Amino acid sequence: ERTFNQFKHGSQEMKIIALILARGGSRGIFKKNIKLLNGKPLMDYIIDEAIKCKFFDEVVVSTEDTEIQNHIKEKYLYNYNGHGAKHFNLVTRPPELATDESKSIDAVKHALSVVDADYVVLLNACCPFTKATDIANCVKMALETKCDSVVSLVEDFSSHPNKVCRLQGDNKIDPVGSSFQTGERQLGDYKIFKRNTAIYLAKKEVIMSGTFFGPDTRGFVMPKERSLDINDEFDWKIAELILKN
Repeated sequence: ERTFNQFKHGSQEMKIIALILARGGSRGIFKKNIKLLNGKPLMDYIIDEAIKCKFFDEVVVSTEDTEIQNHIKEKYLYNYNGHGAKHFNLVTRPPELATDESKSIDAVKHALSVVDADYVVLLNACCPFTKATDIANCVKMALETKCDSVVSLVEDFSSHPNKVCRLQGDNKIDPVGSSFQTGERQLGDYKIFKRNTAIYLAKKEVIMSGTFFGPDTRGFVMPKERSLDINDEFDWKIAELILKN
């Protein structure tokens, strides 16, 4: 297995940053990013894993929220020891880029206007079970293949085309797959994956074009147990159960 230095050799001029978007508001759970999950603010789980990753020149948190800013300054920014990632940074996001209707890509573009980088690894603050090894493996994939983007995936049997449908008027079923009505268990030789929303890696030029997905986008598969994305109270209770067992 190639070492970290071997991966960085030839790419040392490339700046790679981790970016965590942590706005103060939330649709499903009040002040979700700063809420304590098993005694620890939710966003701190992914921040701590990002810091462990030696590939990063900087770990950057973007927020418009004063409470989150103060927490980041006190826990990370003022006491950063440089282990793993080289630097830690805090970006103040404009409030108009932190609403329920705001797009993540615009917040990432704003962060890049403050902290320049060749590669951005966007890490979801609501995915507390993502590990530093998952993050590092996505970066390795990008450096090895020189691809435009890497996105984390999870296998999802429940989303196979033969099991899903659309609903038309009067709740009439419109099958997506050919075997929906038969309930056929044989789903073919291929597996189905979906984005688990934990990790999005992209080159700067791809992001500035308005997307995370470049012409050459690769998928990094994560296990189901590390793919929980907390969106509502049910997800929160599941995360608590996992952490307590």
